Order: sequence, then C-alpha cells, then structure tokens
Amino acid sequence: MDRHFEGRVVAITGSGRGIGRETALLFARQGAKVVVNDLGGAPIGGGADQSIAQTVVDEIKAMGGEAVAETSNMSTMEGGRNLVGAALDSFGRLDFLINNAGIIRPAPLLEMTEEDFDIVIAVNLKGYFATIKAGLEHIIKSRGAIVNYSSPSGWGHWGMTNYSAAKEGVTGLTRSLAREVGEYGVRVNAVRPIAAGSTMDIPAIRRTLDESARLDVPLNSMQRLPWNNVMPELRNPAAVAAWLCTDHASVFSGREFYIAGSQVAIVADPELTRDHFNANGWSFEDLCNEEIVHGLTYNQHNAFAPKGEPKTL
Repeated sequence: MDRHFEGRVVAITGSGRGIGRETALLFARQGAKVVVNDLGGAPIGGGADQSIAQTVVDEIKAMGGEAVAETSNMSTMEGGRNLVGAALDSFGRLDFLINNAGIIRPAPLLEMTEEDFDIVIAVNLKGYFATIKAGLEHIIKSRGAIVNYSSPSGWGHWGMTNYSAAKEGVTGLTRSLAREVGEYGVRVNAVRPIAAGSTMDIPAIRRTLDESARLDVPLNSMQRLPWNNVMPELRNPAAVAAWLCTDHASVFSGREFYIAGSQVAIVADPELTRDHFNANGWSFEDLCNEEIVHGLTYNQHNAFAPKGEPKTL
C-alpha cells in the first residue's frame, strides 16, 4: 500500500505526548520525516524534559522512519524559528506544520491571575503564530498544509476563560490565514478534539467538569455523546489532522473538524439568525420597541441564569 507522505516533512509541536505523539507516529507510518517538538514541560506549564521528544524520535526510528527531536519553547518567536530550522537543517524542506503545543491553567476568572492568562495565550495562540510565521514561506514552496489543533473549550468552558480565548483565537487565525494563502495552493484547517488523556487527573481540570455538571452548563460538544464514549483513543484526532494534509481533503481550507470518540463532524461556519432591518439604522429606542424585542427574544433563554437566588461574593 502506498504511503501518503513519502518524502514529505512535517513539524509537529507538542508531539512528545498525547495527541501530538499519536500524530507524529501516524505521519511517520505514512512515510513522512518528522520533527518532534516538545519542551517536556508540565500540562500547566513549567519544567522541561528533553527526553520526552527524544523518546518519540526513538519510536519512529525503531519502526524504520526518520525523525529528529526539537525542544524549544513554542511560546516565543525564537522557538518557531528553531522548529523550522530543525526541519530545514535535517531534511531540507518543510511540507506540513501541525500546531499542537499547549498548556492549561484552569481557574474561574475571579481567581485567575494575569500570569495564568498571559502564559496560556502565549503558548496556545502566540505559539501558533510563531511557528507559522517562521515556516510559511517554506510551506508555500512545497504547496503544503497547516493544521491547528483547537478545542471544543473555545465554545465555552467553566473555569477556562484563558484557554477558551486562546483556542477560539486559533479558529480566527485559521480562517484568516486560509484566505491569505489560498492563492498559493496552501490549505489551513483546524481540529477540535475531545481527548482528555492524563489532564483528567489534574484537580483543577476535574473542578471545571464538576462545576459544569453542578451548574448544568456542559460543553455544547459533550451533549451529543455520553462521556464514556468521548474519552477517546488519541489516534482519532491524529487521523483527522493527517487526513487534512492529503489530497482527499483538498476541498477544505479555513474549516474546522470536531472529533470525539466515534463521532467526526464538520463544524458549520458562524451564521446570522433572526435578521431585522431598519432603513434608518438602529437606535436604543428602536431596539426597545416591543415588536423588535419579541422578534429577537422569542423562544430564547439564558442558559446560564441562576437556578435560584443569585450568589453573593
């Protein structure tokens, strides 16, 4: 059977563990030469372990593939340049970029620090910019593709305002970049996976899920399948990311894919509903008009309203 990525080169951030590791192994099995990037830090940031990336490189080489480890911090522009430099120095080209590196710092906003917010944005959003900025010219030369891992948390997740903002930023980056590079034959897409893995053991993550359940405000994406069916094998999102780099997915750019357990779906682009038009524009008084209020609010409800008396601090 032909291997889809024979002779191609992929750089994958955060590929020492979890989804990133599965993505790296899949690309390698399909013939790609892989740059395995991982700082080896903790899920909440901090620390470093260069052996994490090297272990995946050793796995790839053991199966007969080619790979090189790269351990830069992807929250910096230098890290992005180092990643791309590793691909060029080792393999002479760069065809695909998979952005996956990320950290979490869960906390309700009342408890969240500026550092909690800044570091999550730096790794989960600026880091994607850094790698793309460094590698885009080379991906254009190879008519390659970019896949950005986003998250269903971008749709809203209790205790994750920093992470949700970063991941929804990834979606905007993906859509905008697709419009910029389409004329060069480059495609850019995003994947929103549910793949909890080891982060489920972090008390702060358990708290976000427990509070969501207590308040009856789960992630929209979790309402379609029971939780025991979306605790996935990590190979599922890896398969989607790799598939998006093939000609089979050539009709997609600037799009998002959702993957959870047995379910894969295209995420619909945002659309407008309940249009109202006023030839003279809209004033505050116009919007308070009873007919307009009814037209906008009919059959709507505040899903996050308190079930009883509002809490006090």
